[in-house]
Amino acid sequence: MSIYAISDLHLSFNKPVGLYDIDFESDVDKPMDIFGWERHYDQVRDRWLDVVGPEDTVLIPGDISWALKLNQARYDFDWINALPGKKVLSPGNHCYYAQSKKKVRETLPQGMEWVDADYTLVEGVVVAGTRGWNLPGDRLWDEETDRKIYERQVGRLRIALETAAKEHPDKERIAMLHFPPVTSRVSSSGFMDLLKEFQVTTCVYGHLHGRAHQDAVEGLVDGVRLQLVSCDYLHFKPVPVQL
Repeated sequence: MSIYAISDLHLSFNKPVGLYDIDFESDVDKPMDIFGWERHYDQVRDRWLDVVGPEDTVLIPGDISWALKLNQARYDFDWINALPGKKVLSPGNHCYYAQSKKKVRETLPQGMEWVDADYTLVEGVVVAGTRGWNLPGDRLWDEETDRKIYERQVGRLRIALETAAKEHPDKERIAMLHFPPVTSRVSSSGFMDLLKEFQVTTCVYGHLHGRAHQDAVEGLVDGVRLQLVSCDYLHFKPVPVQL
């Protein structure tokens, strides 16, 4: 059993589809080919099948579906569910359908979990998560619009990690964030402080695409291993979470 991660699948199926019988013209609402992700769902499928087995777990931290409503997102959830392994999902900035954690969990197929300001256990390891947000001082930060959201998200990560630490004090901890906890421009944040405070082993994150990959910070930082898992950065192949 292994734990893998891949984020930002950005699926947009508009009807039930199988793993292989996808009509590019009629089944996909928002093709990612305009970003150079040519039929990326085929690439994700093939590379997922290469590495993930039925007993493995895949963490998917955000931007899973372009759907605006849950009844649309369920087509993307069902497609992911047809791939091997257990899946643990958390929200991203484009997960507009995720207005209610309860309703998302009721919609997910069996074998898929939704983590948001809380945690689950995967193969004896705590996996806690929330969305995260832009960081103060980063190039996209806007004090007026971002501060409140940022502080709320830091608080939600604290809730998740505090609860996990209280209920499972001796278990290793992984954090799932959609936004990076630090970048090449910002060396500290409330998110990073919490990862250190609660002795998180590894934080997987996504959100960064294309030229923004150069903003990524990876490797061991103040005792926390950071791992960018945006699917285009990984060439659409889930990677083992480094513990």
